[in-house]
Amino acid sequence: MIASSWGREWIATPVVALVMVTGAIADGHASTSALSTSRTAPGPSGAVEPIRLPGPAAVGQTARTETAIQTTIDGGPVSLLLATSSAITAVNGDGSYVARSVIDSVAVTNAPASADISTWGFGRLEGVAFDQAYASTGTPLAGGSRSIDAQSLVLDSVAMASVGFPAQPVGVGDSWTVAGQIGSEGVSFTVTYQCRLVTVVGDTYTVDVAYAETFRAEIDGGVAEGTIAGTGTLSGLLDNPLAVWGQLNQTIDGVTMIDGTATPMRRDTSVALNTTEGWIG
Repeated sequence: MIASSWGREWIATPVVALVMVTGAIADGHASTSALSTSRTAPGPSGAVEPIRLPGPAAVGQTARTETAIQTTIDGGPVSLLLATSSAITAVNGDGSYVARSVIDSVAVTNAPASADISTWGFGRLEGVAFDQAYASTGTPLAGGSRSIDAQSLVLDSVAMASVGFPAQPVGVGDSWTVAGQIGSEGVSFTVTYQCRLVTVVGDTYTVDVAYAETFRAEIDGGVAEGTIAGTGTLSGLLDNPLAVWGQLNQTIDGVTMIDGTATPMRRDTSVALNTTEGWIG
């Protein structure tokens, strides 16, 4: 089990972000050959008409991704590679849906020489399956609280790069805000994503994402307070809500206060999402 680092010593533990991505190997993102582009037909002025995002969910839509994570542990650089397969297993009448994911592999590709990576527990995650519910807008629906372990780091971090959309159609250049939850070591951060639809080309959209919040959280024996901020760009397919790729960078910066002693805390995390297999839905 991974011990909490929010206690008497701040130790940056990997924050693993998981996004379910569909697509063929085609310059690092999903192939567009299998999907209709009718929803992105230009209007009379030549501009793309507003569209509803994400694409409609359907049982049987599938996804596979490799997620590369760079962070720090004990002040040293750590790199992880997470491979995941997923599929939509249920769609409700209101358009909300459930996606089941299976962790194919988790590899620690770089770590400090002094780190005992066997204690992190990632090796035990291969073959583990879990469900995540989403609103029709693509916003993850909150799950129950979890203990601080390797699986929770994966589950809690889904929301870091799972960004919802407005209920109304949006056009290129439109902006919106959406609430999100980002988990880290048993603490849930409430953030407001600032989003803007940058482009719609063929069956692919691109969104810029940013957030910045202050936080104050109770921890073992004291409190932690500071800021959490992130920025990045996500792209996806219009006809499958699982199809998302891109990169996000996040910084948690603050201080823990325990028994009157202040300890600086800092975690920088970079997450790059790349599709790895073809359309199998």
